[in-house]
Amino acid sequence: MTDQPLRAAIVGLGRWGRNLALANAANPDSALRFTHAATGTPEKAQEFCDEQGLHLLPDLDAVLASDRVDAVVLATPHSQHGAQICRAAQAGKHVFVEKPLTLDLAEAEAAIAATQAAGVRLCVGFNRRFLPAYQQLGEGLAKGALGRPLHVEGAFSGSFGYQYTDRMWRGSSRENPAGGMAAMGIHILDAMIALLGPVRRVSAISRRIAVPAQIDDVTNVMLDFQSGATGSLSSLMSTGSFWRLHVFGSAGWAQMPDQDTLVTSDLEGAQERRSFDPCDSLARELDAFARHVLTGQPYPVTHDQALNGVAAMQAIALSAVRDAEWTQVGSTATSLG
Repeated sequence: MTDQPLRAAIVGLGRWGRNLALANAANPDSALRFTHAATGTPEKAQEFCDEQGLHLLPDLDAVLASDRVDAVVLATPHSQHGAQICRAAQAGKHVFVEKPLTLDLAEAEAAIAATQAAGVRLCVGFNRRFLPAYQQLGEGLAKGALGRPLHVEGAFSGSFGYQYTDRMWRGSSRENPAGGMAAMGIHILDAMIALLGPVRRVSAISRRIAVPAQIDDVTNVMLDFQSGATGSLSSLMSTGSFWRLHVFGSAGWAQMPDQDTLVTSDLEGAQERRSFDPCDSLARELDAFARHVLTGQPYPVTHDQALNGVAAMQAIALSAVRDAEWTQVGSTATSLG
């Protein structure tokens, strides 16, 4: 741990904001310490803040005005991220933002430009990047163990769409275009971009079938990568919990049938299965953010990757509206290496 931890405020204390705060509190070696908090419903958060030793401030303005806060961690509605990042940058605060970075490519570019102009760090919270099985998969792919990447398949689903209502921002199609993509599928999309490079085109079908809220709950996406590889991704909000990531190459394949297991196969069909101890990926990503700020240690999600992810998400939402037409991913992001 560094001599002085990064003092952070958690902004947004819904379910996920509390998960982040609890994960960090359980990691005594973290380089980040939550000291303050702000939320849109402070009356619901005071007891939690008292239990966690957090000083509850009235709003984001008060957080940004505090000289006892070095960084903000945003666990707020997706559509608010862009403006909040720019405000934090202007106040000289480092920013960790929960995925997605934004829902709009132009807003994402403006947010990154604002942090760069202010000389502050910006990191996006894709915690699955910190899974040991995923890191092992990436290392093997980079070393050529699978040969040339040909195709990738992924799925991330769950049942919590049944819990959403039209009065919740997570039950809003404006905040969650293409159903489960912003909550779950975006993690698979980010993993794919990190492994295979930028997405060039997408085609999506997204429909509301089973959930009560006016939001899609069955989404299927086809992907065309700049490298020439192809991909498929599904995300459902109305079924049992499920995770899978499978990369096919010219010399074999590698699959994560769950988040803690890696199975590989060569061309002859000889397979190897490895299991990894579960890790708290939320605690790891917050610690990595703090060390990126304090020591310059690289953070695994680059700005180029984050921008391509936003552009691909935006294209997926547009393709879903057009009912499965191929949609070109934003030109700025597709030019990124």
